[in-house]
Amino acid sequence: MNLPLVSVIIPTYNRPYYLKETIESVVNQTYDNIEIIVIDDGSKNNYAEKICNEFKICRYFFKQNGGVSSSRNLGVLKSKGEFIAFLDDDDLWKSKKLSKQIAILNSQPKIDLVHSSAEIINENGQLTGKVIGASQNKIHLRSGYVFWNALGTWLVKSPTPLIRKSVFKKDMMFDESIYAGEDTDFYQRLFYRHKINYINEPLAYYRQYENPSRLSTQKEKYIGVEKKMYKNFLKMGIKNPIILNRIASRLLKTAHKRKISLKGNSKLKLSIFDIYFRPIKKLQEY
Repeated sequence: MNLPLVSVIIPTYNRPYYLKETIESVVNQTYDNIEIIVIDDGSKNNYAEKICNEFKICRYFFKQNGGVSSSRNLGVLKSKGEFIAFLDDDDLWKSKKLSKQIAILNSQPKIDLVHSSAEIINENGQLTGKVIGASQNKIHLRSGYVFWNALGTWLVKSPTPLIRKSVFKKDMMFDESIYAGEDTDFYQRLFYRHKINYINEPLAYYRQYENPSRLSTQKEKYIGVEKKMYKNFLKMGIKNPIILNRIASRLLKTAHKRKISLKGNSKLKLSIFDIYFRPIKKLQEY
């Protein structure tokens, strides 16, 4: 049987502690036809190249520091596979992840992305007992055309998606001007164009720990991402004013919640008029 090639893109930057373990979780997949692409985003030493050279299926590329979006985009450009998977350099996969996802993509040609839940591990790789993913009463909302139920609400968990390479177009890449929240922008745009499938089973391990270098802990860097998201929807060629107004309304609500969270002031108000009648103009203030 001819198995399609899967390109696994792993960006890394000055974080040598977990990379080898991350790569091993890919090498140990029950699915065989894999290439691993490690993108070194300008690290101070060549730890990533040394680790990558230990594995025959691993290719290493060095670039000037430009952020995770530019690293993922370079990985897509360098990839040879029919399917693309992204994996951060501190997360892990379960051994049957790709096999289960490939089976769905092969049997359902109208599905362009498969994702799942993930188990949370701590800094030492120990299970915390927590799982990130859909709650039992919302599993049905994670498959199919999910754009409107996802916008401003949820996105795929970072170590879980497997995507058809055909999805990646000039206007469907990671926005390299977004340094925090780039995955929110990318996947919400993907949801607008493509149908997806959710596997209600943790197929990956998401490492969660306190470290000031982790972007997920630097909440202030997420300010303004909704404005950029709106501009990226425009670049996709969306022209219907009703749809654009609805998108802006959702993004405005999310931006407002973020503002309240950062300022710690629940008294900040957003009028109904702003939300429904001038969300595009109001969004520019956030």
